[in-house]
Amino acid sequence: MIPGGDQLFSTQISGEPMPDAGLFTWDLKSNLVYADSALASLFGLEPDETEHGLPLQSYMERIHPQDAPALAKQINDAIVAQHPTVQNYRVLSQDGTYIPVCAFGRCFRDRDDVPVHYAGIVVPADTLPDNRSH
Repeated sequence: MIPGGDQLFSTQISGEPMPDAGLFTWDLKSNLVYADSALASLFGLEPDETEHGLPLQSYMERIHPQDAPALAKQINDAIVAQHPTVQNYRVLSQDGTYIPVCAFGRCFRDRDDVPVHYAGIVVPADTLPDNRSH
């Protein structure tokens, strides 16, 4: 609340369970992706390793071979065009099956307009509220 009784903002809490979203940031210079335990779980990787940074290739190897080329192009296009992106693809989970995920990402540039970080969030696609899985 702000003086005068007006609300600065309001919130609405959903009672529906939300997917455990995996957060990541990719340092383009070092080519290391730092990710939380939720992303590690989605990709079938060890949380201790993802939290301390793994090469991008470690993640790309977990993406379904049919999805990897299009995903690589989408990420490259997002970096070059400087726009946020949404990707849908399948990743190899800890139990050895491929699961659909949806990733939201964006590239950030330094003051010289050089791409330096790519950050985003990945969620299981079959648990999105509108059931997007492709």
